[in-house]
Parts: sequence; structure tokens; C-alpha cells
Amino acid sequence: MKVKIILGTAREGRKSEGVARYLVKKAGALGWEAELIDVRDYLLAYTHRWKVTPEMEVYRNKILEADAILIVAPEYNGSYPGELKILLDTIYDEYEGLPLGIATVSSVTGGVRLLMELRTAAVNYRMLPVGQVLFYNVDDLFDGEELKDEKYKERVERLFRTLEKYAKALRPIREEVRDKLREKTEGV
Repeated sequence: MKVKIILGTAREGRKSEGVARYLVKKAGALGWEAELIDVRDYLLAYTHRWKVTPEMEVYRNKILEADAILIVAPEYNGSYPGELKILLDTIYDEYEGLPLGIATVSSVTGGVRLLMELRTAAVNYRMLPVGQVLFYNVDDLFDGEELKDEKYKERVERLFRTLEKYAKALRPIREEVRDKLREKTEGV
């Protein structure tokens, strides 16, 4: 299993980074190949999919090798961060058939509105949102890099099991889409 964990905020002092790193570590412990994709590495000023920059091509290739995606982000003004929106919008067809997990991170409320907005966007990209973990009161949940709360550990494990189940089920769709993208690229 190859999972790409997208850290969806570039904000200084971001609490989401600790959660994302924990999830990468947890996926690795399950024997998965996990890679962190940090929006800070792709701070783009536009989303013009037909004018591909080298950064966009790197991101595209990472998504094309993924079996699943897990987005980690805080809620910004009732939605998800703008830099995450720009990154997601740089590609489109490459997302089809990818199961998506969402981890919201909050010092207080949990990010329910972020979850709703991101699930709707994911369906538009033809990803399948299959699970989520809402990290409420994130400052109280971690001791350094370790998750303290057993309920959250169970939620994270359930999310990874669900991602794996759907990644296996959706593999034929991803393979078909990727074959068509290769044909299109090679035919140019």
C-alpha cells in the first residue's frame, strides 16, 4: 500500500504537522509506504492545469503512484486552507479512483465544516471519501509525537483499515485511469 499524506496548511506553528507526522509513522508501522506531501513545498500562485510547472509535475507523479490519500488540515474560516485548494486543483484526472481519508485538526472545535467542504470537493475530483478522524483539542491528545488517547488510536487504525479495503476495491479503476493518462501523454 502506498499512501500519500497531504499536510494541507502552510501556517507557522501549525498543529497539523505533528498529526501528519504521526500518521506517516503509523502507516509505516502497518507496513505501508507512506510519504508526506507538504503544501509548503508546492506554494503555487495559480491552478492552471494546462501550464504545468516542475513542482506540479512532481506532485502529479506522487499522486499517480498512490493507492490512497490522507489529507491532514485545520479548518480555516469554515472550510479548508487556500493553499490546499490550489494544490488539489493543479491536477484532476489523476485523482480518480483514489480513496480519501481526512484528518481534521483543531485546538477546539474539530473541523466539521472543513470535513464537509473537503468531502464535497473530493467527490468532484472523483476521489472517494471513505473515512475521517477529527482531532479535537489536539494539544491534549499528544505527548510529544505519541497519541495518548486510546479512542483516537482505534479511530486511526479503523481509518487505515478502511483506506486499505477501498484501495484494493478501487484498484481496477485507478489502473484504467492511469493507463489512459499514459496513452494520452505518450500520444502527445
